[in-house]
Amino acid sequence: MAKPHRTQNPTPSGFTVLELLIILALLTITASVGIPAYFARPEVTLDSAARLLAADMREVQNRAALYRLPLSVEFPAGGSGYCGVHADGKPLSSPYQDGPFVRIFAADAVFEGVQVVQVQSPEGDRVSFTPKGLSATTASIVLGFDGETRTIRIRKGSGLIEITDLDDPWFDAGL
Repeated sequence: MAKPHRTQNPTPSGFTVLELLIILALLTITASVGIPAYFARPEVTLDSAARLLAADMREVQNRAALYRLPLSVEFPAGGSGYCGVHADGKPLSSPYQDGPFVRIFAADAVFEGVQVVQVQSPEGDRVSFTPKGLSATTASIVLGFDGETRTIRIRKGSGLIEITDLDDPWFDAGL
């Protein structure tokens, strides 16, 4: 009579806790070095900051049309960021968190070092939207980081937003 076949595995399969801890430590070290290096590249940081500014301008523009109010994006002196404001200068509420609609680049580690280099607008340091959500003037905002720049332009009347010099194309979806 044949003996039943039993598989014996003299060595256990799988990972030990020590092996898993070593792998986890290696992944942590790689991420802590790799992620800051990735975001320190101008094409990543500056492109992301330009897209964020365009999206925030679109948010203010949409609110102006929705609530039928004149609203603006204001760029304080020093180039550290921007904020959404009512016609009387009071800040808009943030769509992303509690508090005012303010973006300070240095407060976000991803955008640290990004600066508003120049604002070209007949209104000086602001871009305004009419109660219909149209841009009151043609304006351009230049962002800079590590010697590179990106320009965000908004057209009078239509309010279409354009970003030049991006590594990946960006298309304005409109209101």
